[in-house]
Amino acid sequence: MSYASHSVTKTLVGQQGVWPAFQKAAAEKKPVIGSWMMLPGQSIARMHAQMGYNFVLVDCEHGDIDDAAMHVTVGTIAAHGCSPIIRIPAPENFLVKRALDTGAHGIMCPMMSTAEEAKALVSYAKFPVPKEKLAADPSLISGIRGVGSPFCAAAFGQSLPDYIATANQNTFICVQIESAEGLANCEEIAKVPGIDALLVGPNDLCSSLGFVAGDHPNIPEVQDAIARVLKAAHDAGKLAGMFCTSGEQIVQRAAQGFDFMNLGFDVLAIGAWNATELQKVQHLM
Repeated sequence: MSYASHSVTKTLVGQQGVWPAFQKAAAEKKPVIGSWMMLPGQSIARMHAQMGYNFVLVDCEHGDIDDAAMHVTVGTIAAHGCSPIIRIPAPENFLVKRALDTGAHGIMCPMMSTAEEAKALVSYAKFPVPKEKLAADPSLISGIRGVGSPFCAAAFGQSLPDYIATANQNTFICVQIESAEGLANCEEIAKVPGIDALLVGPNDLCSSLGFVAGDHPNIPEVQDAIARVLKAAHDAGKLAGMFCTSGEQIVQRAAQGFDFMNLGFDVLAIGAWNATELQKVQHLM
């Protein structure tokens, strides 16, 4: 297996978050595995967080999760020692702000197409660095994130001053490569300082390349594109992620060298279980 040489020496201050999970996984030569939540509800969030996953992806792009539910969900997941990551709908400043103000340990942004978009996203997610610190270390990334949320620190088990001082280092920023344009620019996107990971969205990528979305496992051109994103991430010292819908896919992608994956999602689990069990009683209906 080939795992990224990303700076997993990062230490998440306070409550467990995604960086300690990556540290442990790198040391053990294993991937980080998370869940994917599309349905709203504190009880559902608690169930996800208690199952042993390293993170729960809170899907505010395609999921049925509004702003209020997003706040409740993040707090519940973090309170159970799991890392909440929010998928925002688009790379917009106000969406990044609302997501991180919940205390999310990170964000995932869909449809990243260019390095310029990635740079803007990073700026939205980083607080301005005090000029004294920036003068002492010009490599620090200073952004334009506003300071104002009274909720964000709790999800990290920190005071607000400590959160503000450490959030730029601790917040995980992942972008999805899932379009032909994003694929063409994936090497430059991966090199953007502050971008921590690239995650392949195989269905949209397949569709953007001119194929039927669900057919991606059997299309060599799409599989070559996935391998290109994996290489781009690792060549830049970043983490590479893959959207998976089964344990078999996770095993396959881990062997390929991906650093993190999700194991399906809640709506899929409900549908699959019902379809399987309903078939057993079909003769009674």
